Amino acid sequence: MRFALPILAGLLFVLAASGAQAKAPPPPPPPEIAAPVAEADQASDDLRTLTAASHAKDISDADLKGQIAAVVAIQAKLTDALNQLTPHLQDADTRLAPLGPAPAAGQPPEDPDITASRRALTHLREAVNDEIKQARLTSVEASQLAAALAQRRAADFSAKLWARSRSILDPGLWRDFAEALPADLANLTGVVRDEAGQFSDAMRPRPNLALWSIAGLAGLLLLGPARLLLNRLGYRRAGAVIPVTRLRKSGLALWLVLVAFLTPLMAGLLVRDALAGSQAMTPQFDALVMVVIRSLAFAAFLEGLGRALLSPGRPAWRLAPIHDQVVARLAPFPGLIGAAAGLSGLVRGFNNHLGTGLTTTVASDCLAVLLELAVVGAGLAMLGRARSAQLAAASAEAHEAHEAQARLPWVIVALAMWGALGAGVLAVFAGYLALSSFIIKETIWIAAVLASLFLLMRFVDDLFPSLLSPASPLGRSIRTAIGVSGNTLEQIGVLLSGLFRLVLLAYGLAAILSRFGASVGDVTSRVTSTKWVIPLGKASISPGAILGGIAVFLIGLALTRAVRSWLESRYLPKTHLDLGVRTSLATGVTYLGAAIAIVVTFAYLGLNFSQIALMASALSVGIGFGLQAIIGNFVSGLILLAERPVKVGDWIAIGDLEGDVKRVNIRATEIEMADRSKLIVPNTDLISKTVRNVTHGGALGRVKIVLKVEDQADPAAVKDVLLSCMTRHKEVLGDPAASVYLTDVRDGAMEFTVFAYVASPRHAYRVKSELLFAMVPALKAAGILLANSTPVINVGLPDRQIEPTPATA
Repeated sequence: MRFALPILAGLLFVLAASGAQAKAPPPPPPPEIAAPVAEADQASDDLRTLTAASHAKDISDADLKGQIAAVVAIQAKLTDALNQLTPHLQDADTRLAPLGPAPAAGQPPEDPDITASRRALTHLREAVNDEIKQARLTSVEASQLAAALAQRRAADFSAKLWARSRSILDPGLWRDFAEALPADLANLTGVVRDEAGQFSDAMRPRPNLALWSIAGLAGLLLLGPARLLLNRLGYRRAGAVIPVTRLRKSGLALWLVLVAFLTPLMAGLLVRDALAGSQAMTPQFDALVMVVIRSLAFAAFLEGLGRALLSPGRPAWRLAPIHDQVVARLAPFPGLIGAAAGLSGLVRGFNNHLGTGLTTTVASDCLAVLLELAVVGAGLAMLGRARSAQLAAASAEAHEAHEAQARLPWVIVALAMWGALGAGVLAVFAGYLALSSFIIKETIWIAAVLASLFLLMRFVDDLFPSLLSPASPLGRSIRTAIGVSGNTLEQIGVLLSGLFRLVLLAYGLAAILSRFGASVGDVTSRVTSTKWVIPLGKASISPGAILGGIAVFLIGLALTRAVRSWLESRYLPKTHLDLGVRTSLATGVTYLGAAIAIVVTFAYLGLNFSQIALMASALSVGIGFGLQAIIGNFVSGLILLAERPVKVGDWIAIGDLEGDVKRVNIRATEIEMADRSKLIVPNTDLISKTVRNVTHGGALGRVKIVLKVEDQADPAAVKDVLLSCMTRHKEVLGDPAASVYLTDVRDGAMEFTVFAYVASPRHAYRVKSELLFAMVPALKAAGILLANSTPVINVGLPDRQIEPTPATA
């Protein structure tokens, strides 16, 4: 015992010391990495707090959206910390490499300074490496939390969307609504009564009453006279310069939309701020006021957007290519649709903030949805009737193919709209009120976004080319400062407009998809669910996936066509490239876009390279048996686009046929003959056969004229007359110079051959005719007679009488 007690005490002391050391805080990081380490630690703490908050059961969609945004901010902090820590790790490795490892046992000792440097650098590297690993682990946890939040939001969205309520055809719904309506109205009356009492108390001080009176008067002025005055000011400023430019038209339309949207918004916020500043509003009434402001602003935005695009009564300022007859019928509908959408938002907002009963909420939402469906359906029907009347009136003048092409986009849009409206009506009758409300809201929202994109893209297309025009003040300043040419400046303006168009398209797509909850897959989840998957051996075929792949491919083709249209109509005409090069570039963009669309479609369907190779091998068998000619023509078309021995705009001759190349397609090349008929030549014939390209390489046109004059004429005078006619013609080139040759003298005539050159072979035939019209009168005026092309033979007969030849029996 005498020896055991000291030993036990020593053990307890060692354990206590080790426990104290374990509980001691970790050593501070080196000063070089203190800032990024603190940022990473703060991000880790924020992530733990957010993770704990995400476990709550009742979280609204807005809270989930805010938590997802917070995770994104945390990931940004972690990325910034990693970007700062990684160079320190690389620097430590670089500085440790020359020092090498520490000397082993038995080796001579090294310099103490080197040992100290290695120890410090090793400590720094280990600290940085640990922090990088911890930051990466935290980033993975943040990504997992973001995915979980997005999945939960998607599940909540899907559950709300497909929740079934009572049908509008249920008679009991309206009976219960009539019974519950007095209680809900009493609730609203109570809110208004409480607000009236607080407003009365707050307005007793004269400063508060004066402030609210001024705010109310300013709001009324913004809603009425100020709005009219600003609209008139916009028209006056836009029409100050004649002729009216495209930029002034699009700028005026944008101004009208901003005035229509901002005036009610500013008026409502001004009155609300005045009431809130004087403590004249209860919290519940404040929420109702915000609902009114948002609904009124959105309704005004829809009305202003429709009025700016249609411009009823002012066709000179109209941006949308719509006939006056169609505009006259559609003029009331932007306001009606805006009022219906605003009223629907007002009803939903009041139901949410007043806590109305389920029966009142369902019944009022049904009425609001039916009102929206009726107004949008009436507008669509009116548009269809007006368009049909317009096309019927112009059918005699319009070409059939052009009419079909003009009707195709409208048919697609009309089918989509009517399909959405039909689905909304069926959903509200079947009791899926949330789904019906979602459909009609998204229909109106998508139409508003697309109309806004049209207006903003038109404004961007007009703004940058006008600002960077060589004649504009900014363009002249840039040319003076940098020294670029006017054509280059125009190209920069077109490129900037195209870049901003892409930005606007990205924001428009985000604005459309953001209303679908977490993703578009939430809406189509029932179609693409596993119940719809059809197993076929080891592969699985999903109708939803197939439809989605087709949609992805069609969207890719539509985007490719839009890019090609922009290149052909906007950018390439601003360059110095000829028509053939521009057509080749546009066609190449089409092929590239189609290839990208195919690759993206395969990626959407989940096909890997081995599966694609299997499909390619299967196709190779078909190519070997029946598609050789098609593939050969396709490859020949690619060769034509790359080498351009024959390009669009060339004048070529194939055998006895010749014409202008109009289009190089995938399989064949289209050639327009002199009589405007079309010659379709397979691409392989243009590659493998002899083709004469008359205009290839900027070839000159040569005019050859052969004239015969009587041999009594002076050859030098004839030459002078012919050269004079050619030099006076403005299209005859001086280099190479025109020439006259005496090529033959026989049968009492001298034959002159004239050669002249013009800028293009296309002009040679016409110039030859014009030169002949000038040469023949000039020769006659100079007393030079043209020789008869038919030789005259004089036969001398004897004076004796020729006896008649006896007739034979």
